[in-house]
Amino acid sequence: MTQTLADVRTFELFIGGTYRPASGGTYEVINPSTEEVVGLAPEATPDDVRSAVDAARAAQPGWAALPQSERVRLLEALASRLEEERGTLAPLLAAEMGAAVKGTAGMNVDMAAKAFRVTAKLGQQELGETYSPRPGIKDRTLFGVTKLKPVGVVAIITAYNAPYVNFSSMAGPALVSGNTVVVKPAPQDPLGVLELGRIAVEAGIPAGVINVINGRDPGIGRELVGNPGVDGVGFTGSPAVGVEIARTCAKSLKPVLLELGGKGACLVLDDADLDRAVEVLSLTWTFNSGQICGAPSRAIVHSSLKEALVARLTKVAESLKIGPSDDPQAVMGPVISAQHRDRVEGFIASAVEEGATVATGGKRPDIEPGFYAAPTLITDCTPDMKVIREEVFGPVIGLMTFETDDEAVALANDSDYGLVNYVVSRNLARASAIAERLVSGLVNINGWQGGGNGIDEMPFGGRKLSGFGRKGGRHAIEAFTEPMGITVNS
Repeated sequence: MTQTLADVRTFELFIGGTYRPASGGTYEVINPSTEEVVGLAPEATPDDVRSAVDAARAAQPGWAALPQSERVRLLEALASRLEEERGTLAPLLAAEMGAAVKGTAGMNVDMAAKAFRVTAKLGQQELGETYSPRPGIKDRTLFGVTKLKPVGVVAIITAYNAPYVNFSSMAGPALVSGNTVVVKPAPQDPLGVLELGRIAVEAGIPAGVINVINGRDPGIGRELVGNPGVDGVGFTGSPAVGVEIARTCAKSLKPVLLELGGKGACLVLDDADLDRAVEVLSLTWTFNSGQICGAPSRAIVHSSLKEALVARLTKVAESLKIGPSDDPQAVMGPVISAQHRDRVEGFIASAVEEGATVATGGKRPDIEPGFYAAPTLITDCTPDMKVIREEVFGPVIGLMTFETDDEAVALANDSDYGLVNYVVSRNLARASAIAERLVSGLVNINGWQGGGNGIDEMPFGGRKLSGFGRKGGRHAIEAFTEPMGITVNS
């Protein structure tokens, strides 16, 4: 059956508690695994952005004035509605992301619901502090307290690789603190985030507290970040855009939380469990086809283990079932677009030109339609190669070897990024000592941060070009609040 635009749903902006058409018309959102049109997304204009900010601005005082217990209740209701709508939302995300319903797409819904519940739990706690005067002070000072006050209106701009995770990890802390939000999802897959407007209404969130705009023009994001009615910004995306946002925010001293790129190193020590090393590294292929900022895309392996590890990784790569989002057997899907596939393949070509070896993969899978890239392992890499220095954001691992722990640490830290690194070793004391030497916001020992480790309050964020500030637990709440000190005297 031939698809026609008459079969395709048109989505709208969500502003002030209602849906409305975008002033700039619509554009087609394409399923990366089938190249079919998923829906027509709204194309916002600067006027639409200003309307969304005005709606958030108008709603913020009332939202902040609600009892904390009421904001907590509403966030829990939002989490419940997400869980109840999983059967509708996950297939929509799967279609626009090209990801598996049972895998990445479903995970986005589950993790978003969990993020709102974790934030609600934190909202039940008193996050301020109480101080006593110094001993011997004989004036009338009784005590001092700090209160975390919302910054006001928070702009949240998300990346295409995890629409709901990126949204909830910043929106939850902002909302529970009394802020209102204007969300701009990535233009490649905005439909699921736009649908959150309906979910918010059904959960009882007041009008104007959550607003969703969308558009392909980078000027839309600039208008949002630079709008004087926006008091803080949370951004997930590339370092180049993150730096531009930081410059804009610096002009008015707006607080900003930046979760940017990564070039994760996985240090496989000479005493490593190779099965565990393969488990960690192969997720660069299977987890959203490597389109994750925390991917261990640099394998830094003790020379004595190189041959065995390459053999095991090659076997895994060649056994992976690649296919569309609706194939229940597929464990690896496409990348987000044809343009991005070309970029990924360009990294592979440059590595070969620079003297590296493609151990497995490297050639485009014979699957049509869809934007598929092969799970690829590149060996004989050196620290100066493009595939080692730059973020591929695709299913490509570059492998280097080392002889000593000091050399391994030096190789790992020789990067412009510092988001997530990994250490695989049977000696936890040795692995922990190495972890503390890594210039990284997070280090996972013998595991993967997406593996359901159950530590929901851990900070997540990077150093160097990987970002500024932290998501997770109270860390993100602090990013979107300002501490107010109050002293009480008799």
